[in-house]
Amino acid sequence: MTDANDTLPTPGKASPDDESGRGLALVAAPEDDWGAAIRERGVGKEVLCELVITPRP
Repeated sequence: MTDANDTLPTPGKASPDDESGRGLALVAAPEDDWGAAIRERGVGKEVLCELVITPRP
């Protein structure tokens, strides 16, 4: 994911009434690793996640 904001994300906890603050929770729930960095080209940042897929037996 990318956006034009240069502020790197920090994990937080959104309450049920909050209208924002769930992005990292959605990325972190199914993933094995994640990270964020200021974009080398352009404006803003990018957030990346890694998913390890285990085949079913």
